[in-house]
Formats: sequence, structure tokens, C-alpha cells
Amino acid sequence: MITLRPNQTEPIAKAIAFFQRPSAEPTLMVLPTAWGKSILTAFVARECQDRLLILQPSKELLEQNYEKYCTLCGGMSVNAAIFSASFRRKEIGTVTYATIGSIMKLGELFRTLGFTKMIIDEAHLYPRYERSMLWNFLKDSGITHVLGITATPLKLYQFYDKDGRRASKLVMLTTPSPEGNFYQSIIHCSQIQEMVRLGYWSPLRYEEQEFDGSLLRYNTSRSEFTDESVAAAYKANNIQSEIFNALNDNLDRRHVLVFVPKVDDAVRLAKTYPNAASVHSRMKKSERNDAIARFRSGHTRVMFNVRVLSAGFDYTEIDCIIFAMSTASFALYYQIVGRATRISPHKKDALIIDLGGNFRRFGRVEDITIEHGRLWRMFGSGGRLLTGIPIPDIGKITREHTQKADNGQWPPMRVMPFGKYKNWPIESIPNEYKRWMLRTFKWDAHNEVLRLSINALTK
Repeated sequence: MITLRPNQTEPIAKAIAFFQRPSAEPTLMVLPTAWGKSILTAFVARECQDRLLILQPSKELLEQNYEKYCTLCGGMSVNAAIFSASFRRKEIGTVTYATIGSIMKLGELFRTLGFTKMIIDEAHLYPRYERSMLWNFLKDSGITHVLGITATPLKLYQFYDKDGRRASKLVMLTTPSPEGNFYQSIIHCSQIQEMVRLGYWSPLRYEEQEFDGSLLRYNTSRSEFTDESVAAAYKANNIQSEIFNALNDNLDRRHVLVFVPKVDDAVRLAKTYPNAASVHSRMKKSERNDAIARFRSGHTRVMFNVRVLSAGFDYTEIDCIIFAMSTASFALYYQIVGRATRISPHKKDALIIDLGGNFRRFGRVEDITIEHGRLWRMFGSGGRLLTGIPIPDIGKITREHTQKADNGQWPPMRVMPFGKYKNWPIESIPNEYKRWMLRTFKWDAHNEVLRLSINALTK
């Protein structure tokens, strides 16, 4: 039997109540890394009165969720089944754990069998646009209630800025967009500080080394730094030597993940540094599994990789992470730090060593909050806004700015900054055109001043 933590009772009750509604729009729950999403899934599955389908993005997560359900439900677990080609099992039970690739063309079958409820684990990983695997399944399945669960309720949105250049920003999954949005609301949001306060996250210590980022360049969508510029910055900052210094200065750290820019870097460093190994995309699956098994057993102290172990790799003993690369992706930063957050009686804390200027950009993961003002937003250290603004502008807009925007306190602009009526006084632009802008533009913190101005100057 599973004993619930104090912070798990309320969200589980909300999830159960969600599935008891007569009807519901697709909805999210936000639960931080290490919260215990598989436990929530198991409790909901046990209490659900209808046939329930549970989607996972990988074989590993499916196995974890299924085992939690069997542990919780005992004899009731005979009602559970796995439908996944990766498991070589295609069974359907009252509670069915599945991967989307295995069921995407079987929506009509699940409709015939009476499935109306669905949980989607790691909800942010599923494309929601038309003709995606998930969209095709839902269209045919007759599913009426969809509950998504994720620690990072974010999607990357690409657009053209006022100068006509391609740009990108992170937006919440519930943020309306011209293409529409699948998830309509968030019924519960657990904060990371809650996990820290209750002792369910390992304490983190951050060390930041000097880094010259002048060689870093954004890609064409300005969503991430180019591979070439990350590699150039790695070389210019002599990060290989910095890695060795960090490892030698912290010999008490016994389970170290090091993230480097290229596969060749990982392979070379693993051959150069004692008691080290590498995992990378060129390895056979069996070789990768053997290397990870040796790391888990403690036979290998240091594991060099590019991004192979940034998500979905849960090993509680990790007590040090070294960022030996730079990223503009908050999601990647959060995922990598998250590998060290799980608690273990064998470690007092986890050390995060940043050699690539990432901490300066994003701050402490423990400071992240997800808040609901006029819309849902994510904030980081110092109140910096992480969502709804172009990625290169992170750090320039704060919670204070968004609060003023929500309260209508920002002074209106008088001149249209772009488009058909560029440099026109906003007051002189035809009201019909302004109403069209208010109705069709994607409004967020980045262009909130313009929205307020148009509202104020439209008759």
C-alpha cells in the first residue's frame, strides 16, 4: 500500500473529481519533477468509474506507471493491461497503459469498447496539431475527458517580430494561439518551493564559473544557440580544462553527469579522465544500457553525454551535474538540473556546476513559480519572466511589469510600431482594423503595451 505525502492528497482528489464531471474540456495539472505523477495516475485509475486510457511517451514511463498501479491496487491490478508494441503486448483492460504510436489508428476500437477517459503523462511532449498521432486518435475515439500531467506546461511558439524576423518564445500550453490550443485550463499547480520546503527535493548548490558568451549565436528561429557557436564557445573558454578542474576539486561527488556539446567531446573525455564513460546517439542500445548500468552500480563515477540523459533518466544518487555547454532552452536547463533533484539517504545535496553561462540566464530552478494573473505565466529568479517573450529577451521583463500590465497601469503607446499602419498615430488607425488586431493577434507580456494602447484608443 502506498502512503501519500501531505502535498499529494489535494491534487489526487481534484483529478478524481475531474473525471466525475458530466463533461470537461482538456485540462492540465502541473506537478514538479519528483512529485510522484505515477502515484497520482494509480490512485485516479483505481477510483475511476469508467474505462481509462493512460498514455506515456516512452516504454520506461509506461512500465513505471503500470508497476505503481499494481502496487497500489493489489488484486485489482488484474483489470490493468498494457497496449504497447515496445512491450510486445497488445492487451486492453479496464485500465489500459499505452503508447500513442501503438494505438494511433485504433480510435474506433477504443470507442466501441467504451473508453471515455484519458490521462496523458508528460503532456507537453505530445503535438496537438491536426493530423498528429494524438489528434487522429482522439478524433476517432470518443474520449470525453482528457487530463494532461506535466512538470513543464510549455510549448515553443514561433512567430515574426515587428521587424519581420523569425523569433521564438515559450508559452504556456493553455495560452491561446492563432492555431488554437488543446488544453483549456489548469486545475492544479504544485510549486517547486513546496517540494523543497517539505524535503522532497534534494538541496541544490550552484557554482558558476566565468564564461565569455560572445561567440554564441542564435539559430534562424532564435530558439536556441547554433551547434557551431556552442562548440566554438566551448573551445574558446577552454572548457575541457574547466571540466577536469571541477571534477578534481569535487572528488567527494560519486555520481557525476557531465553535459558536453558534441559526441566527439564525450567520447574523448571519457577516454581521458579516469573512472569515466560516455553515452551517445552513435552507440548500440545494448552498449548504452551496459554503460548506464555501470554508472548506476557505482563502477563508473563520471558519465559524459550530450543530451541523451537530460530527460527521463531517474537515478536518485546523482550528486553532481556539470554544464559544459550553453543552451538558450529553459526546458533543457530545467530537465538537466532535474536529474539531480531526487532525494536519497546517501547524499546530503547535489552540486550544479555551470561552465556555460546558463545559471546567469535562468537562475535557480527552485525559484521557479507558475502564477495566474490575466493569464498563466512562469517566473524565475528575481521575478524574471520566462514565458510569453522572445527567448533572447529573458531577463528583461519581470513580474512587476506583468502586474502593471494586468492592472492597466502601463502608459499607452501613441504610434503604431509595425505593419500596414506603421508610424501612424494609433488613434487615427481605422477602428475596424484595430478591432481585428485585438481579435486575431497573439497577445502576451511582450506586446501587452500595444494591446492596452489599442484598447484605450479604439472607439
